[in-house]
Order: sequence, then structure tokens, then C-alpha cells
Amino acid sequence: MGTARGFLRLAMPYWYGPERWAAWLLSIALVLLDLAQVVLAIRLNLWSADLFDALERRSAEGSLRQIIIFAALVLGMMVVNAIHLHIKRALQLGWREWLTKELIGEWMHDGRQYRLSIAPGNHSNPDGRIAEDIRIATEAAVDLAHSLIYCLLLLISFLGILWGLSGNLPIHIDGITFDIPGHMVWLAFLYSGVGSALAMFIGRKLVSAADWRQTVEADLRYALGRSRENAEAIAVAQGEREERGLLLRLFKPVATAWHNQSTGLRQLILFTSAYSTLATIFPVLVSTPRYLLGEITLGGLMQTAQAFQQATAALSWPVDNFPRLAELQASAERVLELDQSLSAAEAIRANQHSDERIVVAKTSDAALGFRNVTIAEPDQRIISAGLSLEIRRGERVLLTGDQHAAAVLCKAVAGVWPWGRGRIEVPSQSLALLPQRPYMPPGTLRHALLYPVTPPQGGDTVLTDMLHRVGLDYLLPQLDTEADWGQALSPGDLQRIGFARLLLHRPLWILIDQATDGLDEKSQLALLHMLGEMLPEATILAVGHRSDQNGFFTRHLVLERSEAGTVSLQEEPSPPAHEPSPAPMPPASLSSRIGRLIDLMRAGFGEG
Repeated sequence: MGTARGFLRLAMPYWYGPERWAAWLLSIALVLLDLAQVVLAIRLNLWSADLFDALERRSAEGSLRQIIIFAALVLGMMVVNAIHLHIKRALQLGWREWLTKELIGEWMHDGRQYRLSIAPGNHSNPDGRIAEDIRIATEAAVDLAHSLIYCLLLLISFLGILWGLSGNLPIHIDGITFDIPGHMVWLAFLYSGVGSALAMFIGRKLVSAADWRQTVEADLRYALGRSRENAEAIAVAQGEREERGLLLRLFKPVATAWHNQSTGLRQLILFTSAYSTLATIFPVLVSTPRYLLGEITLGGLMQTAQAFQQATAALSWPVDNFPRLAELQASAERVLELDQSLSAAEAIRANQHSDERIVVAKTSDAALGFRNVTIAEPDQRIISAGLSLEIRRGERVLLTGDQHAAAVLCKAVAGVWPWGRGRIEVPSQSLALLPQRPYMPPGTLRHALLYPVTPPQGGDTVLTDMLHRVGLDYLLPQLDTEADWGQALSPGDLQRIGFARLLLHRPLWILIDQATDGLDEKSQLALLHMLGEMLPEATILAVGHRSDQNGFFTRHLVLERSEAGTVSLQEEPSPPAHEPSPAPMPPASLSSRIGRLIDLMRAGFGEG
């Protein structure tokens, strides 16, 4: 019930939001079609009595009439069931689309997708939860709601029919005689109650089995996707054997989970098969004495048996739908866990005065300020404490030393690393973080260059000039070619694309997180000097390995890790500032391709 309440709290706004009219129209249409199905089932029950009475009278005319009526009933059922399926699937798709938009909106917002990927908690594989668990939960919820409404309408209708057909059953005990009115109704309740209790007892482990199976299935899908994304690196390193072993090891728990679920389903099916088969003959056996005594006709006997079956089928809704209920509960719980993790992350981030997070505040000052900042891991282990620093507009700052702490510091400035305490004051002007491996969205190379938004200067002439400046002339004919550019380009070429984006978007504050380590020293210096030349007013904070950058940087900060494991920040004297002529970028043809070959070799075999 807790899962049901939580899922309804998350998903029910679909019926109250902008799409409420479509949702309500589809829902009402589904209920009306359920009612039509019940009416047809009642008419079929009455037809059964009329048919067998006609057969008992050996009436050819009556039998022919019932055949015509049956054909009309079958046609009506076909039409109603087809329309019902269409309406039901439209409602399932609409609900799934709405809930998917909601969760993607919460997940892919303000860096939350990154923080969630490294934060502790039970929210693994959010992509699988959004793509698969939302589908299962919405489809199962609509299926179960429809079947429950249908069973309730069926129960109300056939209990009345069954009560009227049952008559009074005389009971004689020790000379005392009394009648039980509607005895078939009471037998239907007893039969279904015992069956439901036994089914829930037998299938009680199906929920945990379904949950575990969906978890390990998601782990396998994630690993397969990761192998696909890193296909080139695996091929260059000849790591197929190791990767195969990893994927096959991940499949073993999938097989185990499948067998566990199969065991539970097998036990439940053994019971439900006997239960449903007995339900067809049980009412006939019970009512046969009344038929033999002449109290009911053959048609009455068959109508009673069919009414009993319909009533028990309605009352046995938990038995028939227990596997589906288990699947729904497991998927709903996984969706709820993701939503709760996102809500918890947002609650911490939204609290601007929290002592449990780093507050990033916009300021009108032309400076980047760290005010007593403590940086921590997601599990609250301290990385660095008491950082106080100010970087003024136009400065070029090199950050060396502990690379993990330096990278985390850049992420904290960008607002995607909230773990820790203190305050970071960020200028209100445009700020960009250039990561070690720039993201390449699917689509054309033009789209990848302009990502994430199209800058004012985005014409072909400008794009051509930028590709030439960063040494990617060989890509000029492929501007409008669609490809998986994240896999097609080497690490060094990807980093050149990152610099081209900076030149296109022209931010005033730039954070560079080891975004030149895929390039040779000459290319690194050329890109940095070109960045300084084309964006002279930009402030640059760069994470690097080497302290000698040919006089490009005006300040040098060092993050040193102590024996205790914490990192402290120190400033070293800067070398005399001089601006030599920028090293020319490699030519656009042979040298660029040789550099790309070196990048590929480095990616496959490492710096050694």
C-alpha cells in the first residue's frame, strides 16, 4: 500500500495537468467499454440458458435463433474488445509519455544527472528506470485498473444472477431444518477467498524476485551500452577477451534471477491451473442434485455454472493478477526510489543556507571568490578544508598538484559538485567548463560544434575558420555528416572540438579541466595562446600536470595532499610573464592525421 500511495502521488497529476482532458476522456471511454463488456457477458449468460433449454426441448427453430444471437454477440465482442484495446494502449502511452517527461525533466536538470551518478543511494541505472520501469509500471497499472473495474462490474452483475438462480438450499441437522438462501453466492466467496489466500502465500516471494531480476537486467544493459560506447578503445587495447568475461559474469545473476522468478511462477501456475480448472466443474457438481430433482432445467444448470464461474473469476482477481501485481510493485518501487533520490538532491541544493552543501552564488563583482570552502566526497570524506581564494577578471591561473582535488574544485565552481561547505561567489557573466572529454551529441558535426546552444556567430564561414584554427581541417567536408562523433574522433580531436566551442561561444570565465592532455605539448601551447589571443578579456582557470606553460599563465596554484589525506592550497611565484609568438597549429592535412594517429595510440596504450 505504501508503494501504491507513493506511485499514485507521483503519477496521478497526469489527470490534473495540461493533458487532463485527454486523460479523462480516455479513462471514461475505458470504463464505458468495460461496462459494455460486462453487458455482453451477461447477455451471453442468458443466451447459455436459452440455448440449453432449446436443446432440451429439441427445438430446431429455437436452436437456430440462438445461433444467430450468438453470432451477433461474437461480433459485438470483437468490436468492443478491439476498440477497448486501442483506447487502453492510447492511455498507457499517454501516461508513460507524461511520466517520462516529468522524470527526465527532474533528472536532466542543473547537473543533477551527474551528481546522482556519483552520490550514494539506491538509484542505480536511472536510464533503465526511466526507459523500462516506467513502461512496466504504467502499462501494468492501466491493465490492472481496467481488469479490476471489469471484475467489480462483473461481480455486482453476476452475484445478483447467481443469487436468483441458487434458490434456497434446505439443510437438515439433527432433526432441525433450515434454508440457506443464495448458497452458490456463499460458495463463490468461500472458494475465491481460500484460493486468493493460498495464491498470495505461494507467490509471496515474487515481488523480491521481480525486483532483483529488473536490477540485474539493468546492470547488464548498462554494461553492454558502456562496451558499445568504448568499442574503439577496447579494440585498440585488444581487450575483447576481458570485456567478454565481464559481460558474461554480469549475465550469471540475470540467469539466477530468471530461475528464481521461474520457480515462484511455476509454483503459482501449478496452483492457479488447478484452481481455474476446478472452477469450471465445481458449480456443476454442486447444482447437479437440484437438476436431478427437477428443481432447475438443463439451461438453468448451465446458467448457474457459468454465473458461478464469472463470480469466482471476479473474486479471484488477486489470484489471476498476482504475477502482474508483483511486476508492478517492483517497477513502481524502482521509479519511486529514483524520484525520491532526485527530490532529496534538489532539497539539499535548494537550501541556500545549508551547512551540508557548497553554496554557489552569483555576484556582480568581476572576481571568482572562494570563501572558507570545504570540499568533500559524496560520502562526506573531506578532500580539502578552509579554501579561501580570489581570482580577478582577466587572470590566467594554472592549478597543478592533486588532480582529483583540482577537478572537483572546477566542478564545484560550475555548480555540479555540492558536497562540502562554504560559499563560492561566481561572476554573473558567462562561464564555461571544458572537461577532459567534451560531450558529442548525436547528429551532425555542425550540431556538435554549436552544442549546447547556437551562438550568434554560427555561420559556415565562422565554423570553417574555427575548425582551421584548432587544426581540424580534414573535418571541413563533414560539417553536415551525421555520425557518432564521440567514437569517430580521437581524444585529441575531441579536445580540439572543445576549444572550437569556446571560441564560438566566447565565455568570459573559462574552467579547463585537463582538457589538453590528449594533445602533444606543441599543440597544447598553440591552443592556449590562441585562446588568449581571441578571448583576451577571458579569465582562465586551468587544471594541468605541468607547471611550465611557456609564460601563458599569470598565477600558479598548487594543491598538495598531506599524509593525513587532505589537500591544501598554496600559491607559488609565477614565472616572468612573457608572450612569445604562439606555436603554429599543425597543418590541416598530413600533420593533423599523424597527430590523430598519436592520439589513438596514446588512448590505446597510455602515456608510457
